[in-house]
Amino acid sequence: MAKKNRVLRISLMGGLLGAIFTNPRKALEDEIDSANQQGWNAIHIEAHVTTNLFIWLMQMLVLLLTLGLWTWGAGYLVLLERDVP
Repeated sequence: MAKKNRVLRISLMGGLLGAIFTNPRKALEDEIDSANQQGWNAIHIEAHVTTNLFIWLMQMLVLLLTLGLWTWGAGYLVLLERDVP
């Protein structure tokens, strides 16, 4: 049997609202449970951080414009795998 891989990106909310309302563990668990129901197995989880300067500047601008309440945040990259015939 062959293996098929897929990368799943889980985005988290940033800013003050993200700190209050985002539960990273639950977000990760819910997405992995959903993938498991579709036959995928998580084989690697990596924290996703922005290394692109332009994106980082845009995040800071949005955070400034919303008075620190919201921006899109980092998240996780999950490598999934399943058997295919």
